[in-house]
Amino acid sequence: MTIAHDTEETTQDILRQALGLTPRRPYVWNGKDLLQPCQDCGHNPLLEIPAGLPAGDPVADVVPDREALKVATRTVSMLVDVLDQRRAPRLVRDRVHPRVLRYLQALPVDGTGSHGGARLISIHPVQAHEGAVEVAASIRLRARRRALAASFELTDNWICETIRIL
Repeated sequence: MTIAHDTEETTQDILRQALGLTPRRPYVWNGKDLLQPCQDCGHNPLLEIPAGLPAGDPVADVVPDREALKVATRTVSMLVDVLDQRRAPRLVRDRVHPRVLRYLQALPVDGTGSHGGARLISIHPVQAHEGAVEVAASIRLRARRRALAASFELTDNWICETIRIL
């Protein structure tokens, strides 16, 4: 005897139906008893009745702040320049948390070799909620394409709180 879910239809059942044979009747265990499927249509009984929609108004989507997205895009672009040593870290110090600069300075970059340094390929900022922006970017670092993730929070200004290169 095989236990199958309500929505599961096995290949064997499809073949049996194509040949005009009755499909196997899977049983469902509800924790106490084996429940038999409906004799008319073959579907299993519902174990739980789905909950209805919660009361209240639906949640409204966040209206993206274009200025916040622009600030995040420019800041990530500047951080890639810092990573490539084309920009001094002091120029972005007011836009990032100190741990972000420490992280970037700890990464090995081959700026003088034949592979070139860090280059920004693509960038995709998204505003998660009113006080946060997240950025997914693609960069070239040491002749390999890498993913970059950064998060920004609104304090007095938009500040890059974290950055990671994967």
